[in-house]
Amino acid sequence: MSLTALSITVLSADLVGSARFYRRHFGFTPTAELDWFVSLRHPDLPGLHLDLLRQGHPAAGPVLSRQRTSGVMLALIVPDVEADARRLEQAGLSFVLPVTTEPWGQKRVQLHAPDGVTVELLEFVPPDPAWLAQQSATPT
Repeated sequence: MSLTALSITVLSADLVGSARFYRRHFGFTPTAELDWFVSLRHPDLPGLHLDLLRQGHPAAGPVLSRQRTSGVMLALIVPDVEADARRLEQAGLSFVLPVTTEPWGQKRVQLHAPDGVTVELLEFVPPDPAWLAQQSATPT
């Protein structure tokens, strides 16, 4: 199989608010905008599409069109979580998980998007050697 791109589709009850959230706070730009569908791309990842589909629209198919988005986390890998967290906090956003350094080698922060998605900003950092020793693992 050959892939040309990857699209992640999120069902959204607030299509306008969700699209604005991803554009304003994370730099996504629209490539298609309809009253029931918005496709967003980020300039750093042109092969990845974040598509927002109005909840209940038949384009979701017979099963998904009756569901709401839940249990979805969109992890955005960034070079400096703390700087992005300060920027988002200054923009008035609040976090469900404050900036946290995990022993397994991640520094992260989480917030909720209007569509119910948990957005995680993630920076890779060196893992804690003591944690690695407990896991019988070595860093790669």
